[in-house]
Amino acid sequence: MRRQRRRGRPLIRTLADAMVFIVLLAMLALGARQAGWLAPESGAFTAVDGDSLRKGESEYRLHAIDAPELHQECQDGAGRGYPCGRQARDALRRLVSGKTLDCRIIETDRYERLVAACSAGGIDINNEMVRRGWAIAYRKHGLDHIAAEAEARAARRGIWQGRFDDPEDWRAEHRNRLVQGSMENSIPPD
Repeated sequence: MRRQRRRGRPLIRTLADAMVFIVLLAMLALGARQAGWLAPESGAFTAVDGDSLRKGESEYRLHAIDAPELHQECQDGAGRGYPCGRQARDALRRLVSGKTLDCRIIETDRYERLVAACSAGGIDINNEMVRRGWAIAYRKHGLDHIAAEAEARAARRGIWQGRFDDPEDWRAEHRNRLVQGSMENSIPPD
């Protein structure tokens, strides 16, 4: 009687199983991150613009808010132009300077920045930027800050003191210059 030799598992099946395992592991990690089960990033952060921070080599985009781009100009109540993008960055700098922030990572955006909800000493930094009028509620990414935006608009704080282009519209209009790098120190638009 001849003994049959047992064949091994096909390589393609082993690779497919490994891919399924990796995808499930990534989904579990993402779910844990979004549920807030992972420890927040903590420490000193630096404002890059009105809705972005940096810590070491990592860049963080503040979740569900959108601030004027660094080179964006707005008009005050009298119709005079002013550098609202730089003022938004300066407002975020004042909010985070000298403080330890806790940033809960929600996701990674298409520019590989960590999208986060940050707080310092019980203050929701994302919401505070909107409440102070230096950012708007970015409804496309969440409805978290609509009340803060209404408060800033009613009080005519920050960019609500006059006229401004929605930051997303401004980016679309100036995208070529942003992509070509003719605007110094630009970070990816969004």
